[in-house]
Amino acid sequence: MFGKLTNFKDMTSLMITWTDIFEGIGTFSYSVFSLMRSLGHGPNFFISLFVIGMLGFWTMRLVKYRGQTKRNNTLE
Repeated sequence: MFGKLTNFKDMTSLMITWTDIFEGIGTFSYSVFSLMRSLGHGPNFFISLFVIGMLGFWTMRLVKYRGQTKRNNTLE
């Protein structure tokens, strides 16, 4: 079933411990934060522009909806 993995020593080399999991999470987090530090304020600027654009879009939709309700004499 497992091919050449027939003894216990070979099987233990495939086991993952909690230490391995937490060290992997730590290594991944360290690399992500290092990348974020190298990017500087670029992502902040992009996200800010995106949020401002979405707020403007939503405001335009609300104005359009209000105009339709006045024209059709319906509830807002």
